[in-house]
Amino acid sequence: MSPGGRGTRTGRVHENVIEKVLSENYPGRFSKQVFIGTNLFGNKYKADFVLNNNVIISAKWQQKTGTTEQKIVYEIMTLIKILKENNLKEAYIVIGGKGYSRKAKEFYLKQKHIEYIKDGELVEILSLDEFIERANVNKL
Repeated sequence: MSPGGRGTRTGRVHENVIEKVLSENYPGRFSKQVFIGTNLFGNKYKADFVLNNNVIISAKWQQKTGTTEQKIVYEIMTLIKILKENNLKEAYIVIGGKGYSRKAKEFYLKQKHIEYIKDGELVEILSLDEFIERANVNKL
């Protein structure tokens, strides 16, 4: 599938769900599609959402098997860089879709990246269900 095709549209649905959850639980306290810092290569980074001006929320949808599960590591490292450079609190990556392999999904949701990436504890990976549960009780 070419970039910008169906994969982008299905990812947008994932983002729309996250936006709805934030709207219900944190009205007026978040922004979407915010340029905030630079990625590992020095290019501008656009956060899917920024909550309370200090929490980044990145939405990662994987409809079919592919490379997104490997790209999560790069996303974690970029988020750590941005958090540290901008004195921000924390970041969440909200994963969804059935395209993640069982082992990759288990690795990420058990926060195993913390064992291998310096300052990895600054970034927490949540399933969409976990994200909704936390947002519903204002625990983000």
